[in-house]
Amino acid sequence: MLHKGKIQTVLGPIDPNTLGITLPHEHVLIDMTKGACSAESLIEATESAKAAASVVAAGWEPGEDGPGTAATWGAKWNEPICLGNRADVARNWFYYGNYKINSIDDVIEEANAFKRHGGTCIVDQTSIGLARDPQGLRQVSHATGIHIVMATSYYTHEYHPGHVATLSIDEICERIVRDLDTGVSGGIQAGIIGEVGLSTPMHPDEEKVLRASVRAQKLTGAALSIHPGFGPDSIWDAVRVIEEEGGDLSRTIMCHVEHRLPDKPAPRSFEPEPFLRLAETGVYLELDCFGWEESFRQRGKIDMPNDAIRLNYIAALADAGYERKVLMSHDIALQHWQRKYGGHGWQHIPESVTALMRYKGFDEELIDKLLVQNPRDILTIA
Repeated sequence: MLHKGKIQTVLGPIDPNTLGITLPHEHVLIDMTKGACSAESLIEATESAKAAASVVAAGWEPGEDGPGTAATWGAKWNEPICLGNRADVARNWFYYGNYKINSIDDVIEEANAFKRHGGTCIVDQTSIGLARDPQGLRQVSHATGIHIVMATSYYTHEYHPGHVATLSIDEICERIVRDLDTGVSGGIQAGIIGEVGLSTPMHPDEEKVLRASVRAQKLTGAALSIHPGFGPDSIWDAVRVIEEEGGDLSRTIMCHVEHRLPDKPAPRSFEPEPFLRLAETGVYLELDCFGWEESFRQRGKIDMPNDAIRLNYIAALADAGYERKVLMSHDIALQHWQRKYGGHGWQHIPESVTALMRYKGFDEELIDKLLVQNPRDILTIA
């Protein structure tokens, strides 16, 4: 049973007042390969792999017989990440090994670095179908002393287990509630519903999962976290469904807003108006791609912001009175973002972004709200 007024971690409920700097959207352990055995077989399986393979440098020839990838590049995409290929990995995410974070030792190293910079809690938003690992999360928490909150519900329809298509909304809701109330894998309880994966347009099974997730939110008091598809229509479709189900928008997180919400093509992407309009609904706006400095791999018409632009959005929201409805994180789901493999790691926000915040005029009270109070409030079971 979930404990009202507490935060549910993989080691049990904790007092919200014990929480310090918190990352509300990360992937502690994850496997996005869908069981594909090679880079070639992964291309058609995921949204990001398709986008990465759409450039000439990937050597992909869709529609051709056979593997479809040029011989030399097929071998390259199957290499482990190392110093020699790190630049290619950043520019073309389509590296088979990049789609897995499955080393307990690597994760412990990352979590300890986060802890040394003042971090106390990580929310693992690895939903069912992305190789969620309750026992692994518990090991990492035991080894580091970092609080870890586990998620429940389902990602986008490509990752749905086969039973999702046959279950009703209420049956899916029951499974989500089970994860929250009684737990899985020996009683390890989830503490948040998400990230609920949506596509553009929303797949019928995704809508079914979203409705089930909203019903679970109403039954349990846990927060609801939404991974929208690309473009603002997906975000507003999610808001509509939540309202139709009588869900609590004030207990809902809309993820990835810095690159899913803007609706004007470059160079007019960076305008705060859509963010202020979404904030009016009461949802939490989560800017969770801190550390992504990758405009060179842009695949769409909307610019990917860097950390400075993300902070400008947050400043605009704070100036309009919405500073208590903003969350910040990294969404580290690919191996090359870990420090060990040349990335920014979980320490990036407490180590580097806070320095940039102070340089830009954020006072200590606002920084504390963004990194401590806001995630504490949304994670506390209502």
